Amino acid sequence: MGMECKPGAERHAVMVRHDSGVRRVSPPPTTGPQPQESERAIMAPPLMRLWRWAYLPVGEWPGGPMSPSLYGYVVEVSGRQQVRLGVLTLALFPLSLAPLELQRRIVNYAVAHSAVELLLAFGALYLAVLFVQGGLKYLRDVYLHKTAEGVTRLLRGKFVGGPLESGIDRGTKQAIISAESEKVGGFVAESISLPMLQAGTVVSIAAYMLLIEPLIAMVAIVFLVPSVVAVGLAQPVLNQLSRSKITIVRALSDVVLRDGRHDPPPRTEPDALVDRIYDLRLRFARLKIATKSFNQLITGLGLLGILMVGGWLAIQGRTEIGIIVAFMSGYERMTGPVRDLLNFYRRLSMMRVQYRLVADAFDKATGSHPPANKLLKKPRRSPRR
Repeated sequence: MGMECKPGAERHAVMVRHDSGVRRVSPPPTTGPQPQESERAIMAPPLMRLWRWAYLPVGEWPGGPMSPSLYGYVVEVSGRQQVRLGVLTLALFPLSLAPLELQRRIVNYAVAHSAVELLLAFGALYLAVLFVQGGLKYLRDVYLHKTAEGVTRLLRGKFVGGPLESGIDRGTKQAIISAESEKVGGFVAESISLPMLQAGTVVSIAAYMLLIEPLIAMVAIVFLVPSVVAVGLAQPVLNQLSRSKITIVRALSDVVLRDGRHDPPPRTEPDALVDRIYDLRLRFARLKIATKSFNQLITGLGLLGILMVGGWLAIQGRTEIGIIVAFMSGYERMTGPVRDLLNFYRRLSMMRVQYRLVADAFDKATGSHPPANKLLKKPRRSPRR
């Protein structure tokens, strides 16, 4: 019996020669990828390969203890995703200034000189900018939510099963898996790209306004300062209320989910916790609404200041109507990002509290390292005699 193999046919069949003749023998199945799959991956359209590279999903958990800092955790689980979100964010900066300049040119050049063709040209350019800006924002928001869901899935998987079953209370574990993991995941996704976008928009518009008409721009910028001061004063109180609420919600969940082996708690205990949560939420809401109302008042005063100063300059012949229109639109475009930045600062302060509680729960369950408050305390040295 002999064996012969045709060149290039090793993967398909082997020709075996017997005394009675020649018959075809199929090779044993291989464990590696099939040629069709590899060829299909190589021959994939370039646009699809670019899409998969640009929209990289969140990978598996890297292992080890959770980072002691919130932004250390951000880099650990979503570093490559943050780079891609940053690139999409940078592409939006020039598009935030184009509508302001087009508004100014439409009023000063097209409308003032009754130039219909110029009006149509500026209108078409404005429409193109809106489409491009909307498309980039859509891609950025989709990838942001994809990253948020990926981080939430990782955090939930870390607290499901394993050594955590007996390491932390059931109420704490349920609170982390159900609600707290979603808040942490959502913040991780926008922790870098959101402040980058909003701060870049504010700086770009402020620089544009200062370049075109410094006096009106200074009026607009001055009215943004009280909002920052108000949030800075209110935020420490909101942080303390948030910490107390999270701790009491966990305690209430633990009381409700207590095993039947333990004695049932007295009825007054859960009722007191519910009343305490109710009181904390009302205090939090009152302070938050008061800060929001103050910021809305400051926004209205800023628009009024632009109208008064800009109108006076226009009457004196020192500025143009198009500049006033563009600055009012620019101020409104600035107040939105400023509010988002203030809200982000508020969320960042509260999220640091919440993340520290989640990380401490994991450290307690696994014994990875002591809580951060112990790490930050330096041992006292005995005084020298």
